[in-house]
Amino acid sequence: MWKSSFPDWIEIAHGLHTSDKATQLALLSFGLFAAGESQSAVQSYCYALRKLQASLCVPRKAQGDSTLATCQLLGLFEVFHGADDDKISQGFKWHSHLNGLLAVIHTRKPSGYQSGASHQLFVEGRYPLLISALKNRQHFPLNSPEWRTIPWKKEPKSFLDKLYDVLADMCDILADTDEMRRCDDPATKTIRHGEVVDAYQRADESLRDWFIEASPLTIFHDCEGTLIDPTGPSDMLLAHMTLLYWSLCFILYSTFISIYEPPLLDIPTNINPLPYLQRVARALPYFWRPGAGMCGANLAAPIWGMCLHIAYATSDRYPEEIRDLERISLQPNVANSILPFLQSLQRSSVGLEMAGLEGREGTILRAQRWIMGQL
Repeated sequence: MWKSSFPDWIEIAHGLHTSDKATQLALLSFGLFAAGESQSAVQSYCYALRKLQASLCVPRKAQGDSTLATCQLLGLFEVFHGADDDKISQGFKWHSHLNGLLAVIHTRKPSGYQSGASHQLFVEGRYPLLISALKNRQHFPLNSPEWRTIPWKKEPKSFLDKLYDVLADMCDILADTDEMRRCDDPATKTIRHGEVVDAYQRADESLRDWFIEASPLTIFHDCEGTLIDPTGPSDMLLAHMTLLYWSLCFILYSTFISIYEPPLLDIPTNINPLPYLQRVARALPYFWRPGAGMCGANLAAPIWGMCLHIAYATSDRYPEEIRDLERISLQPNVANSILPFLQSLQRSSVGLEMAGLEGREGTILRAQRWIMGQL
């Protein structure tokens, strides 16, 4: 059950680069940026994108593992190095890469991802696709019974796979919540509200069952309260699952409270989002420790962005936690890489008028619109 592809997809990409020019160029772009050759890195990225587009015109290449790996590499490049003067375009470009990744995945049937590199690339490729669907409050396109089961006919689901399933359900819940809110017929709206509440409760049960099965989770601080350093991939895997579990609890309970009828004056302990947000805020610096590398930042950044986004929506409830989350931007390399991406991602999920609002007030207003499904 602990077996996971984490972070094998990057290793797979390295293994494929000698036989695929697009993968080779995508990997080269990261190396050039690390060496301070930013202009050459962007050129390599653009060349990789052109090679990828050419591959998509050839069915055999479009269905290849190297194409899957290249799509994921280009999306990762956009996260760390895609910032430009247009404050919206980085988020749009990232979503465009993910749309391409999804299209490549759909060139095969679910049975095409049951083993080997194909399986590993597929299961890890779900994570950015899930984050995109959650951010846009959309149904997750790989959440049908076939896509949730057939790729695991030969490889049993890991704890991380199961947690991603809950994240997929959360995407569907948000989409259904918005459809319920848009319903004009009172009787139908009441029925849909009940269905959404039932879905929230099922997701809550799934999270509780997962916690019982997967425990113990990561302890991020020693007995003196000092943050522990990650020592290897297994540490990062468990830390990622722990952080994602806490963030899902925070997102689930926060959005559930937003639709509760009648509105809650006092939040019951069993659905209180606060303890989970506090745990997320305390654990996040772990993912920017030297031993975490780019992998840690890539895994934690979407969680940081979503939790801060939702906390802003009800900022009067979480003043201390918001300050703690905002301090993450002071971590080395965050302000110049991850932060611009998250800000662009938030702007790209709303209309142009809301996207243009500047400062902290604009960020909070966009968050408040998001929690109410007013994208």
